[in-house]
Amino acid sequence: VTGRATWVRLTCPRSGWQQMAGAAASLNGVATGELQRPSDSLVGALADGAPLLLLTCLCSYTTLTDVCSCRQTCKEHHRLAHEHKWIKHCVLSGNIADQERRGLWWRCAGVQEVADHWCARLSTEENSALDVDQSFEVLSARALPDGKVAEIERDVHRTFPTHPKFSGTEGGVYRDKLLKVLRAMSAAEPDVGYCQGMNFVAAALLIHLARASDAFWMLLAMIQGCHFRHIFAPGVPLLPLRVFQFSGLVRQRLPRLWRHLKDESFSLDIFAHQCVLTLFAYSIEPDFLVYVYDAFFFLGWKAVFRIGLGLLASLESKLLGMSIEEISRFMHQCKRNYSPGEAGASIQDRLRDLLKFKVSSATLDELQRDFQLERWEILLRCACAEPGDGSFGEPLPAGLERSKTGGYILDAHAFRTENAPPWRAAAKYAKPKRGRLKEIEEAALAGPQVVPYDELIDFNDELDDYDVETQRDVERLRDIIADTDKDLADLWVDSEFLRQEAQEAESERQEWQDYKKALMDSLNAAVKTSPVARGAEGGNRAAGANPGEGDGARPAPLARVGQDSLVTQCLEKLKKVESEIYEMSQRWQATFKEMAPVQKEIDELRSRKLKTMAQLSSFIDARAVVREELLGASLYRVLPGARIPSS
Repeated sequence: VTGRATWVRLTCPRSGWQQMAGAAASLNGVATGELQRPSDSLVGALADGAPLLLLTCLCSYTTLTDVCSCRQTCKEHHRLAHEHKWIKHCVLSGNIADQERRGLWWRCAGVQEVADHWCARLSTEENSALDVDQSFEVLSARALPDGKVAEIERDVHRTFPTHPKFSGTEGGVYRDKLLKVLRAMSAAEPDVGYCQGMNFVAAALLIHLARASDAFWMLLAMIQGCHFRHIFAPGVPLLPLRVFQFSGLVRQRLPRLWRHLKDESFSLDIFAHQCVLTLFAYSIEPDFLVYVYDAFFFLGWKAVFRIGLGLLASLESKLLGMSIEEISRFMHQCKRNYSPGEAGASIQDRLRDLLKFKVSSATLDELQRDFQLERWEILLRCACAEPGDGSFGEPLPAGLERSKTGGYILDAHAFRTENAPPWRAAAKYAKPKRGRLKEIEEAALAGPQVVPYDELIDFNDELDDYDVETQRDVERLRDIIADTDKDLADLWVDSEFLRQEAQEAESERQEWQDYKKALMDSLNAAVKTSPVARGAEGGNRAAGANPGEGDGARPAPLARVGQDSLVTQCLEKLKKVESEIYEMSQRWQATFKEMAPVQKEIDELRSRKLKTMAQLSSFIDARAVVREELLGASLYRVLPGARIPSS
């Protein structure tokens, strides 16, 4: 691509040529008349096979503004842009220009709606019309709880200490900006407050947005719209779910690395915590991190998991040869050890390397449901534990707590979250919700609720009854298998002598058959080498056989060949062997006939055992599915907001 006008001129279909010429002129600052209409043959070729070429070149070599402009030139381009996801390819190719980035993030994160809400709220509180900058100043100036400012200041000085914008003469300015952003965030969201890791996310936003006000509103939108509220909230209630999803994906997509880490007793939790709490700011240098954030704001949490998998995949070859101590040291220095792509690789190649794993919404929902059931069963076990039980008095998982009035405090946000970015979630739920989906969403917005002990105990008793019933049926099937196995073993022992006789008879029969075959081969060889046969062949040649009568010699008469002593010996031995085989076959057949019903019974027992084992496996799988349904039903009965809507 030599320039925007050239590219636009080559790719525009005939129907949209005039519109494309105008767009190209505005992009390049040239008059419309300077563009030349391409030949009909070129236009026809592009119209027939250009979509993939258009997608590859346009989205890989131009900016977001160019892609959007081309998208609006004609109906055909608008259709292709929608079908082939031009904007997505442009974002994931790292082609967002610096001047476009704020607008992309702002729109994808739904910042304007958040800012408008807070400006209206603060304007009412302050009795004065406030814009976004003034609202930010008001929030950053508010008093915070004792010790909170000191905690924030301590972490501010630890944030990107070697980055140019946080070191040297400029460092003081940006540290002050970061402090204001974090203070304003704590004031705006007192229930969330400040959490370690938030400083890295805010600093990364500040580096690329420059203005403290913009960084604050972006961070606030991430808290409220990108599902970070319950990751940064006290007790980090949502963090275990994200870590569980990430670990499940590593197990599926990087099984070799997963087995090695498991064998070395190394937990992925540390790496997953870094990825989620700092949004890769701890693992990737800020200059490249901006492209990761482009992907996150556009794709949502799918980008986090895809990039996390890409990071581990790039380190896999090194990690496979390390012990647990080496792995732990290596992962704590991930930023120093990780270099996306090979030396000299382009931004596009580096992003492609990081995003090479696909993650579907269905997979994330399935992992989320597995997490819910596991967490709910832990809670039931803790609620019903008695002194002396292993679960009695053990700490509850993050996001769950005991109520002072009796029971447990449960929050649906500790069990369920959204994975889509705000812009896509807004489109997904643009239509009015109806029926069950509306109930789920309303319940999810509700606050924590207290569940009495008695209710949890009833659920646990119901589950125990089901498990007892399952265990009883499993034991019954296992008893059938054990009895069959015992009958088979007894029959095997009882029939040992008969089976040995049958094996010997079969072996003896095979030996005699082999001997007979060898004699027949010897007889054929003796006949062919007999002097009588050779004499007959020579006589035929001397008589000058007619060529038309065939090329082979006439065989000597069998009576004449039989006069040869070697042939006579072979015939006698063959007759003797056949006679002996006939006599012994009577004994063999009797043995085989006696063994037949025993072998039939052995085969029937084996078949019954295999059939029962398959029945047991199917039964266990079916009961496990029903058990999951029981667990889920009890959870959603108590906490309707935890239910995952069908995709």
